[in-house]
Amino acid sequence: MPLTRLRGEYLEEDGVRFLMADEDGDTVACRVSHELRDHADRRHFSGTDGAVFEAHRDLIETLASDAYDAESPFDDHGRILVTSEALARVTRSA
Repeated sequence: MPLTRLRGEYLEEDGVRFLMADEDGDTVACRVSHELRDHADRRHFSGTDGAVFEAHRDLIETLASDAYDAESPFDDHGRILVTSEALARVTRSA
């Protein structure tokens, strides 16, 4: 079941943490790590974690939704984790 953006806000802590909602409206906590910058560097984009997140937010949220459907991966706090490997796979196939 696809996740949707819950709010526009996000928190730059331990990468970027953001909230999404499942089809029942339940909150799903998500995170993309500092490795997000690796993805940005490959695309010749520099900036803070927040700036990189904003620039690639739709892609990151799609990957979070896919990870939720696959029931993994999760970080140590149970948040859906968007990995640099997932970002690299998507950009290689594009």
